[in-house]
Amino acid sequence: MAANGGRFAATLHAQPDPARLLDPMRSASWYGHANRLSQEQIQWPEIALIHRVTRKPLGPEPAAPVPASLPLPAAPALDLSFAQLARQRRSADFESAEAEAPDALLWVGDPDAQPDPARLLDPMRSASWYGHANRLSQEQIQWPEIALIHRVTRKPLGPEPAAPVPASLPLPAAPALDLSFAQLARQRRSAVDFDGRTSISAAAFFAMLECLMVRHDTPPWNALASSILVHPALMVHRVADLEPGLYMFLRDPARLLDLKQAMRPEWLWQKCGPDHLPLYLLLPYDLREVAKSICCHQDIGADSCFALGMLAHFEAVLHEPWLYRNLYWECGMLGQVLYLEAEAAGVRATGIGCFLDDEMHALLGINGHAWQSLYHFTMGGAVDDHRLSTLPPYEFQP
Repeated sequence: MAANGGRFAATLHAQPDPARLLDPMRSASWYGHANRLSQEQIQWPEIALIHRVTRKPLGPEPAAPVPASLPLPAAPALDLSFAQLARQRRSADFESAEAEAPDALLWVGDPDAQPDPARLLDPMRSASWYGHANRLSQEQIQWPEIALIHRVTRKPLGPEPAAPVPASLPLPAAPALDLSFAQLARQRRSAVDFDGRTSISAAAFFAMLECLMVRHDTPPWNALASSILVHPALMVHRVADLEPGLYMFLRDPARLLDLKQAMRPEWLWQKCGPDHLPLYLLLPYDLREVAKSICCHQDIGADSCFALGMLAHFEAVLHEPWLYRNLYWECGMLGQVLYLEAEAAGVRATGIGCFLDDEMHALLGINGHAWQSLYHFTMGGAVDDHRLSTLPPYEFQP
């Protein structure tokens, strides 16, 4: 192979025909045994099927693409500005440490006096910076797909998207526990298991959903920088005085027609709960085993009071790729609110790290990519794992 220029270009010489390598390989002597990678093996028939049907048949290699002579694309101005303001372009201060990508710039002060980020760059360029980044791991694994997604979802310089218009809603009902925000935030933990017995009241359930609605000057929704794009699809198991089944909660009621057209035509779409709450029953049914299956066959999906998938309007990303990040930020906001609401209701919640999105789409009857389930969550009566230690956080704080 030969390399030339400042960039690397490769030229292959005397590459053998792979078919001609088979004869000596057939008569070769092989030694050793494969190591078993895990004590437990899970069969994934779908992966085996994909492996079989995507094998390349014997035949000529496809023609390689002819590279165009193009200049390197410039990085979008807005994300570069954020990187500069967050001091992430100080390459000498990172050396072998992992690169970092700033996601947000917070202005703490008078909203009417918010500065233009571009005007902050000049004094930042002449500033003196100190310190070096800590290396987080001795081993670094490259994930090229993540780097690619990071590049193509940068927000270009331009006007900010319209913030969601807050709904005029009554205040949510008071939670079961009268605790300060500081106490709720400090005691908040992710459940590792549920007891399969605990239930919550319908009033508590409705109050949790009300807290997911965008209200004027109410955190965290006053930090949402785009329109409402994520709506929970709920599998209700143990909510008193509420029929178990599949429900859809529309955080933006204007999406009702879109979601009806995207899902199964046989769904009921029966309005339930308080009048101002856009909650709809789609199917009355015991979905505990379905929820467990969608949660990668984890009992925590069935043993909860309810499990949900965060259904995102993914079509918006096809037109504005930078909204991809916003969708996950919005899912994160929903999850954090539900964590706190669970603590206030005397139960516990957890995000589901492994879930089968296509199974959720099949349940709802969704085809295509206009709507996608991006994250899953569940809530119930927690069972503590006594092998884990829990220490009080921030003991130095009042």
